[in-house]
Amino acid sequence: LRALCERAIARSPDLILLTGDFLTMESQQDARHLAQALEPLQQYRGRVFACRGNHDLEAPAVVASALAHAGVGLLIDESVTVTTDAGTVEVLGIDFRFQERAAHVDGVMQRHPRKPGVLRIALLHDPGAFRHLPEGGADLVLSGHTHGGQIGLLWLGIEATIVSALTKLPDHGFWGRGSNRLYVHRGTGHYGFPLRVGVPAEHSVLQIHAPMN
Repeated sequence: LRALCERAIARSPDLILLTGDFLTMESQQDARHLAQALEPLQQYRGRVFACRGNHDLEAPAVVASALAHAGVGLLIDESVTVTTDAGTVEVLGIDFRFQERAAHVDGVMQRHPRKPGVLRIALLHDPGAFRHLPEGGADLVLSGHTHGGQIGLLWLGIEATIVSALTKLPDHGFWGRGSNRLYVHRGTGHYGFPLRVGVPAEHSVLQIHAPMN
């Protein structure tokens, strides 16, 4: 994880956006581990933002402390507006919910209406909640959660994964619903069995092209 943070900084992006699940129950023993792994992000303070995933709710104090140590802005149903070389960007972090996801997303969107003329990126760990986002609620939604399917045939150029075979959940890559757009990150780890089969881990750089007004 520390190496991934170092590589992200080396690419000099406008923003670094993290979509949650920073640890699992096996890695909660010592809070210093996550803090030390995220330390390279300190030099990007003010330009790194995160939302929480479901596993982060198992140890919220550990996650909050490590992110604060790294200078990462943790957005729990909050938004922040940032000035970048590409213009003004609003980052909206929507917290993870196990239940009543539609009502939760609706409440967050009502409390944080769109700002005219400002690009909005929403961090939403669970791609299953993407369908609850109102039309035009964000220009781009970034999610994780699925590990890209973890087991699949992507290495062979076939999009199928165990997640897509068993569910309708967006599992990896770009998705659309009406005018809304979603990118699901494959993640860098795993859960359950310590393996990935046919679904390579990912650390990605996205180039966003905003429409000309």
